[in-house]
Amino acid sequence: MDWISPDHWSRLAEEETDAHRLATAHDGWLDRYADWLLWSGGKPPKVEGLREEVMRRYRFAPRGYLGRQLVIKASDQKPAMLLAGEEPGEIVVRENGMAYLVEPGAGYSSGLFLDQRVNRRWVAGFGAKRMLNLFAYTCSFTVCAAAAGGETCSVDSAQSVLRRGRANLAANGIDPADGHRFLVDDTTNVVPRLIRRGETFDLIVLDPPTFGRAAGSVFRIEKNLPDLVSQCFELLEPGGSLLVSCNFSQWGEQDLQSLCRKAIGGGLCAMETGERPPEIPRGAVSCRIRKER
Repeated sequence: MDWISPDHWSRLAEEETDAHRLATAHDGWLDRYADWLLWSGGKPPKVEGLREEVMRRYRFAPRGYLGRQLVIKASDQKPAMLLAGEEPGEIVVRENGMAYLVEPGAGYSSGLFLDQRVNRRWVAGFGAKRMLNLFAYTCSFTVCAAAAGGETCSVDSAQSVLRRGRANLAANGIDPADGHRFLVDDTTNVVPRLIRRGETFDLIVLDPPTFGRAAGSVFRIEKNLPDLVSQCFELLEPGGSLLVSCNFSQWGEQDLQSLCRKAIGGGLCAMETGERPPEIPRGAVSCRIRKER
């Protein structure tokens, strides 16, 4: 396996980050969630070998080891199995000094997508006054914007994840009821409604699933993303930015940027590639779009 270096481990600790990719192999990867390790992929490595390796490299003794075999459809993903040690249940991890509630043993995702760490840091440093988070999931981007003093609006079709989002705000000492909206609704319905109301935002995060169902409608990223990008650009204030991210296996950074440019049409903008953590070679692709006027 390709392990992060001890220096990288130390830098993450200095950044107050204890949720991150630890190692990558040809058939999977190993993630750290505070005191637990989660293997995702093929047959998991032997626990005794992992225990010796992480102690030798980082002087770290995990409290538990989990493993899950990945499937193609997220809805078919089974929870991780405990390989050794303690069950984690719901725990608190830290990333760039922020606290997030996660469940390392859950199915498709723990509640925090680790490949978005650098993009979350960018959102935290943006200093948005009004931020819109679409397909918000557990609202990690919302936490970053709210911690910097911004008002936020988080949209997701699942009430359960927005409930976790409120808890994530509270875990960081932020009152979820003070300037923060949570809309349990289909994003494709909410965005046109916000346009009709004349609402604008100086930061929008658009991080849709590749495929999803909500309120009887079906979302397919290759079909529905262009219209959403166009509408979000309309919602942006001049000088505001739109972060677009996706995990569609057929698209690279250039494919996503090309789609966004076509969707925006004649709108004046500056575009740059989003970032992934250096220890995650493959993951979501993203771009940041600044509305010039």
